[in-house]
Amino acid sequence: MNKEQVEEIRKIAENPFEFLKHVKIQEPGELALEYVLWPHLVHFFRALEINKLIDLLKSKQIGISWALAVHALRRIYTREGSNVLEISKGQVEARSLLEKSRIVYNNLPEWMKIYTLYPNHMDAFGFKELHSKITAYPSTQDAGIGETSDLVIHDEGDFHEFFELNLSHTSATVGDSPNRQLINVSTANEANPDSYWKEHFRAAMRGRNGFRALFYPFDSRPNRDGIWYREKEEENASTPWVVKRNYPRTIEEALSPQSAVSCFNKEVMDILWANVIDDPETRQDCIYILHPPRVGYSYCAGIDVGEGVGLDYSCLVIVGKYGMQSEVAAVIYTNTVGTDSFAFDCSNLCEEYHNPVLVVDNIGIGRAVIDKLVELGYPRLYMMNDKKYGWALTKPNKRDLAVKLIERVNNNGLITRFKPMVKELMEYQWVKGYAEPTGKTHGDLVIALMLACSQIEKIGAAQEASMYIGGKRVW
Repeated sequence: MNKEQVEEIRKIAENPFEFLKHVKIQEPGELALEYVLWPHLVHFFRALEINKLIDLLKSKQIGISWALAVHALRRIYTREGSNVLEISKGQVEARSLLEKSRIVYNNLPEWMKIYTLYPNHMDAFGFKELHSKITAYPSTQDAGIGETSDLVIHDEGDFHEFFELNLSHTSATVGDSPNRQLINVSTANEANPDSYWKEHFRAAMRGRNGFRALFYPFDSRPNRDGIWYREKEEENASTPWVVKRNYPRTIEEALSPQSAVSCFNKEVMDILWANVIDDPETRQDCIYILHPPRVGYSYCAGIDVGEGVGLDYSCLVIVGKYGMQSEVAAVIYTNTVGTDSFAFDCSNLCEEYHNPVLVVDNIGIGRAVIDKLVELGYPRLYMMNDKKYGWALTKPNKRDLAVKLIERVNNNGLITRFKPMVKELMEYQWVKGYAEPTGKTHGDLVIALMLACSQIEKIGAAQEASMYIGGKRVW
């Protein structure tokens, strides 16, 4: 190297913006594009210079992946012995981020290409003379173990299966050295609202874990404004959650299950949450009375049965209807009671509410509860197609019930003041076209509510005459 080259590389080592003068990136159809420093990217590169630990929550397509690739390349180009770890969701994603660093290097001026490339393959890239490299890893249980690194990047960490475990390994790798750095970057994973990544980011926001919390919304990128956002909404009119998931406007919107692919309207959920009953009348530690039987109300009920004691919850939901308005009146919610005892408690509570039509999922363990209810002589046990007790909760049937419940709740046609149920409603999201629970529960209360509401249009009006003998409808 001549004196001018040595001086230029010294400047690059001291100032990232000197390096950025030489950076070109690649986009579809373009082999070498000038790297444009949007304002939020200037902010990000400055943050990278002064913060050892960073948690970044972001919108999609705002240039952060290229910024990370540039940062990693500059690190191994200017620091002898530098070892950069890049951990992504899978091997394909990890290689993609690494490839961006290779592209940036290939587009540097020829006078800067002074080192021998080694290693130089899909999973690693570095400089032989400097003994420095970037290595790409998928998020497996072993990722990062045994490595000593001065820079670790967890890319799209909210989608990593083993993020918490990987972070524990890489945090130990970075340790207390002031010259080492750990960066967690991600868009929000709508399928996991209670993820460890989100928990870690919230802790960073509160200053509780030593990480600097950064957020870049959809309009960080120039030319994105309200008009652009509305056009995106129109393009995705049938899947509006896609826009909020990929292009959040606020931290709250990015982290809230209600702002990603939620089935239920956020404003409605906010109202329900504000009006929950914190201490309803409680019996036997599992029976909750939100309001007692009322004159003029008609009732329907649904049961979802858990797989076993200590596992999923077994739930009874009784819904009362008055005119066009419906409200959850009583709930049984337990994972400590066996099927026979649960059926007995359900029968007794339903009797208090004038023996409403009771719909039970008849797939799996639900059949045992149905058999017990028949033995107990429950008089209005729902029979599907007048042939078999219960409701066959197949995936298509469940989707149909979910759509009807979502429409009813979003149109303010159903009130629930039971706090665990409201929380489950808030965690229900569209996943590949199906309404699915995405929190720590399996949505047991919501399923029981769906089954109860399957009969809601049939109550409160004149009913067809019928006769039951021994719990069985005979005409």
